[in-house]
Amino acid sequence: MKTLKRVLAVIGIIIAILLIVALIVKKEYAVEKEIVIDAPRQEVFNYVKYLKNQENYSKWANTDPNMKKTYRGTDGTVGFVSAWESKNKEVGVGEQEITKITEGERIDFELRFFEPFEATEPAYMITETSGDNQTKVKWGFSGRMNYPMNIMLLFMDMEKMIGDDLENGLTKLKSILESGPAAADGSVAFLERYFNSTADELRQAVAGLSEAQLAFKPAADKWSVAQCLEHIITSEQMLFEMGRKEMEKPAQPNRRSEIKTTDAQLVQMITDRTEKHQAPKELQPAGKYTDAQQALADFNNGRKPILSYLKDADADDMRNHISEYPTGKSDGYQNFLFVAAHTARHIGQIKEITADPAFPKN
Repeated sequence: MKTLKRVLAVIGIIIAILLIVALIVKKEYAVEKEIVIDAPRQEVFNYVKYLKNQENYSKWANTDPNMKKTYRGTDGTVGFVSAWESKNKEVGVGEQEITKITEGERIDFELRFFEPFEATEPAYMITETSGDNQTKVKWGFSGRMNYPMNIMLLFMDMEKMIGDDLENGLTKLKSILESGPAAADGSVAFLERYFNSTADELRQAVAGLSEAQLAFKPAADKWSVAQCLEHIITSEQMLFEMGRKEMEKPAQPNRRSEIKTTDAQLVQMITDRTEKHQAPKELQPAGKYTDAQQALADFNNGRKPILSYLKDADADDMRNHISEYPTGKSDGYQNFLFVAAHTARHIGQIKEITADPAFPKN
């Protein structure tokens, strides 16, 4: 009994010491990491200000592929909320809200965790010009642990715990922005680069895939790689013809001011895979391809007239041709930009399929 009392007394003393120490231990913590990206600041900012894009580079957003995601508001604007729900204890339940945007410079967020613990943490991303066509991106988090839980800061390396994940995310962000097309400068040369980069990316994604790999579907209601390829090829041919015919109509330079969507915004909207759309009946795949090389050959043949057309195109003239669609207005330049962005969107879908844990090994 005396031994038990001594043990309890020792435990009591230890607890008392910890409580006293907690009085003087800091309650706040802050972690910031940075990276330099070879891309203009506005291009980088236009990408990171959309919360949904974090799903492409944030380690936390990809910890659980089965997490449920919901959204409120308009992405890229103050008040937009991205919420998540996961059975994985490392992810839990929470949401992130855009609280402030300083255009071209900084985005402030607020993270709210509900499960497995409750907490609120501010976060931010800063973009700064760093040399010719280079941008320094800073990604930071700060938080607070109230007394007496702040004693845990003595035993937790927040710099390591959070910093490593921030560095991981920034490295992936750099890869995404540097591997994409150069800044959308509104030139025909940019369009050509975008078409060429998507062609290279598609070849890398599907070259050498077996018939079984082409036919694999992650779920009954999901497309296979073969179906994505067929949709890309059919869509490019149809969209090119639509764009070419629009350019044959009389120019309307007086209507240029009616175009409200920027090129960068158009690419962002089209390539955003968090928004799902049903392809029209005429663009639904019919099971045409079982061979990757044949599909790529058809893709390349379909691209030839597009690239040939662009060689003689004039960007200023393209801007003078205004098209009206149910979704809004665009100019001739954007009609062609849409073609390449649509292909980029489905290349992203192909990468999702090949990354599936059940994707055949050969």
